[in-house]
Amino acid sequence: MTTNTTANAALPAASWGKRLLALIYDTLLTSALVMVLGFAFHLNYKLFTGMDAAAIGKSAVALQLQFIWVSAFTAAYFVFCWSRSGQTLALRTWRCRIVGRNDGTASILQCLLRFGLASLFYLPPLPLWFMARHDASLQPLAWLACGLAALPWIWAWVRRDRQLLHDTLAGTRIVQLPQKQKQPA
Repeated sequence: MTTNTTANAALPAASWGKRLLALIYDTLLTSALVMVLGFAFHLNYKLFTGMDAAAIGKSAVALQLQFIWVSAFTAAYFVFCWSRSGQTLALRTWRCRIVGRNDGTASILQCLLRFGLASLFYLPPLPLWFMARHDASLQPLAWLACGLAALPWIWAWVRRDRQLLHDTLAGTRIVQLPQKQKQPA
């Protein structure tokens, strides 16, 4: 599915505030999705193995399978939204869109690459800070992970096109859609 490239070509980059608000909103929505997926995994794992919840939480195999399960469904959600319409619910709320090269709809490969790179930048800080609360020797690593999360934004700040690092590497852009005109009655 491709969109009208001439219509998207004139679209400006989304503002910093809207990108940040969309990131926060997507994080909240993804957190809810992860909780539902984790619950579904535990129910299914208990059904197939007969293990109770405490045993599932201590099983390395179960935890690895749960990580794969949650990651696959989360990636599928983002890749589906970005490659189909260019928008997640958060991007739609803030009238932003992910576009690919030549300002058309991003390809599935571009969306997978964008998701993978964004995950590498944004996921490490949270668990590292939780671990650093219990082990002070991990605090430097937690601060380093925060720097990693800031890297795409610093990249965008110094670039003329104002695109985040993972967008630049994936060949995508976040653009601002125009406000819809109200039609007279």
